[in-house]
Amino acid sequence: MIVHLLLLIAALLLSAPAQATCSLASSSTTSFTSGSSYDVRAGTIAAVAAPPSLSCSGSVIALLSSNSATATANSSNGFKLKNAAGDAIAYRLSADTAGTYSFSQGSTINYFDPSLLSLLGILNGNNFVPTMFAALTDTPNIPAGTYTDTVQVAWTWHICNLVSIFNVCLLQDNGSGTTVMTITLVVSKDCRISAPALSFGSAPLASQFAGVTQAVAVDCTKDASYTVAFTSGISGASRPWRAMSDGAGHMLQYNLYRTDGTTIWDLTNPMTSAIAGSGSITPSQMQSYVARINPDQATPPAGHYTDTVSVVIAF
Repeated sequence: MIVHLLLLIAALLLSAPAQATCSLASSSTTSFTSGSSYDVRAGTIAAVAAPPSLSCSGSVIALLSSNSATATANSSNGFKLKNAAGDAIAYRLSADTAGTYSFSQGSTINYFDPSLLSLLGILNGNNFVPTMFAALTDTPNIPAGTYTDTVQVAWTWHICNLVSIFNVCLLQDNGSGTTVMTITLVVSKDCRISAPALSFGSAPLASQFAGVTQAVAVDCTKDASYTVAFTSGISGASRPWRAMSDGAGHMLQYNLYRTDGTTIWDLTNPMTSAIAGSGSITPSQMQSYVARINPDQATPPAGHYTDTVSVVIAF
């Protein structure tokens, strides 16, 4: 009887196929969806799933307490994405989307922790694929550019692939290795603008309207240069005059000028801002202009004259 039992066990061992193998990617890239500097400030850059770096598959992966798959993370920038100038955006790297199981410098997470396995659902009987997620945790005022970090993830795993009727592991996959993760976010430029309505008031004659000095408030991504210009309005003409209409075919000529009061300000003559963007969410860089009605035109019929002009910011 003892001889037969030993032979049976030996036969089982000899006939058991290779049940599972674990593979490890040497490198991977995780890219956030690109967004503007204002998206970063608003905290609207979505979290992103990293490509799997460890993947195990086979006929059956036994769930034993002796199983483990640990990841130890070390970030080059202390879990901050940085550009070449050193501007930084803090982020977290975690095993779950909510960030409950987050990595810190040199910390280790065991993906066979029962609570984590239950939360992630990453073991489905014949596949085990640990997950990682990156999410920004900071909303800094930063210039446009490419922001990156490099994380070395050291993996060690001991995973049972076949158990006996006595719940003894017969085949186990043991291994270790390191994956180099590059995490990237491309931040683009953007601008904010506030353009209050312009009113000339009222007068009985075209020659009696006073000029108006007003400003639009602009701000763009930190350190971004930009230009400001005004469209021609509904009439489509800006030189020598734009025109307001009463809706009945009558026109009142006017124009918009630089602060010198003589240089027409339109799309053919944009003005470069004297200062670069500050990244302010509320635009505060005032771009002043002068508006005047043509005093030499014949006074049109009394009425309410309007035009719609857009402010164009190029950056």
